Amino acid sequence: MSKIQDSFDSQAGDVSLEPGEYEGPLVITRPCTLDGRQSTLWAGSGPVLRIESPGVTVKNLRVEVTGENAAPEARVAIRTNVPDTVLSAVEVSGDVSGLSGEAPVWDVPTVLSLGTFAAGKVNSFSFLLHVPADARLSCPLKDIRITPDRLTRGDNRLFVETGEIKDRTIVYGELVVQTGVTRRIYITGKAEAGAPEHQAEPPLAGGTPVSEPLIVDVPQELIAPSQPDAQVPAFVKGQRIPAGAFQDQIIRVAYDCRGTSRPVEIDSYVFLLAENGKVRGDSDLIFFGNEAGANGEVRVTSNRGKPLVIVELEKVEPQVSKIVVSFSIYGDSPGENFSLVTAPAVRLLAGEQERGRFELAGLNLEKTVVALEFYRYKGDWKVQFVGAGYHSGLRTLCESYGVEVE
Repeated sequence: MSKIQDSFDSQAGDVSLEPGEYEGPLVITRPCTLDGRQSTLWAGSGPVLRIESPGVTVKNLRVEVTGENAAPEARVAIRTNVPDTVLSAVEVSGDVSGLSGEAPVWDVPTVLSLGTFAAGKVNSFSFLLHVPADARLSCPLKDIRITPDRLTRGDNRLFVETGEIKDRTIVYGELVVQTGVTRRIYITGKAEAGAPEHQAEPPLAGGTPVSEPLIVDVPQELIAPSQPDAQVPAFVKGQRIPAGAFQDQIIRVAYDCRGTSRPVEIDSYVFLLAENGKVRGDSDLIFFGNEAGANGEVRVTSNRGKPLVIVELEKVEPQVSKIVVSFSIYGDSPGENFSLVTAPAVRLLAGEQERGRFELAGLNLEKTVVALEFYRYKGDWKVQFVGAGYHSGLRTLCESYGVEVE
C-alpha cells in the first residue's frame, strides 16, 4: 500500500499507477490524465479524490470510501470543482459530487437477497429499486437474468430470474450499475430442494414489490472486553480442549486482528456437518445470507465491525457431529488475502469469561482460514484449534463440505 499524494506531486504530465492499492486522499490541481490501471484509491472518509483543475481525465480506477461516517461530505468518493472532468471506467463506493449528469447522492441497497428458492426450477423475484438518475444494469452472474437493463430516475420494478440451479448451490454475485461511473449491488441466495418456488409477475410500473429486498444489516453483539495477554491462555494449532465446562453457556468466537494494510472485508462462515463430514443441506452453511441455524444453535453477527460467531451447543441437533468456524476475505483480486492482515486471531469466550485466544499464524496468500471446530467425542463436545488456510478461497472449502457455489 502506498500513500499517493506525494508520489503524484513529484511527477509532471500524465500519471500511470502501478496496479495495487493506494491510501488517499488525492487532490489533482493540474491538467493531466490519471490512469489507475485497475488500482484502488481509498480513504476512511471522503472526499477520497478531489479534482480542482480543468483538463483532468481519470480512468481505470476504483475510488472507495471505507469508513462508516454518515456525514454527507464524508461519504463523497469523488468531488470535482470543474465541469470538464472526464471519468472513464471508474468504479466508486460512495457519492460523486460535481460531475455533470451524475446524481450527487446515490443511496441504494448494497445487498439484495433472494433467500432460499426451489432448486432445479426457474424462480423469479421482483424488487422495488429507487435510483436518483438513469442507469444501465447488467449481471455477469451465471444463471441469473435481470430485467430491465435500463433504469430510469425514480422507482423501478426490478425483475430477477434464476436458471434451473442445482440443489445446495449458493448464489453470490453482483449487479453492475452503470452511470457516469460504475457501482455494484451484491445479490445472494441459495437453491434448495423442497424450498418454495418463487414466481413473480413480469416487471410492471409502480406498485409494491412481490419480494422485498433484504438488506444485510447485522446487529452488533457485546462481548467481554479484551484482557491483558498474560491473563488469557494461548491455544496452539492442533490443540484440543474439552468444552464440557461451558457447553451449557453461550459461546462466542470473535475474530480479531491488530490492523490491516488496507481495508478488506472479512466474513464468517460456519458449517454444520453430519458424521460423514458433509452438510445435510444448504441451510447448514451459516453466513451473512443465512444468519442463523434452524434452532438458533449458531448465529453470525459482528462486534465493532469484526466477525462474531455465537454458538449454543445445547441447541445442536444430534445429527450434527461437527461445527466448523471459518473466516474468509471477500474479493476476486489475487491481492486481497491475509497478507494484508496483521496478527489475525480468534478469542473464545463463554458466558462473560474469555477462555483463551488462538493466533491464526502463518497466513499469507490465503483467502480463507478454518479457525476452529467444535466436535462430538463419545457424547461430549470438544474444541480443536485448526488454523488451516486455503489459497483458493471459500469455494474449495464449501465443495469439500458438500456445498456447491454458483
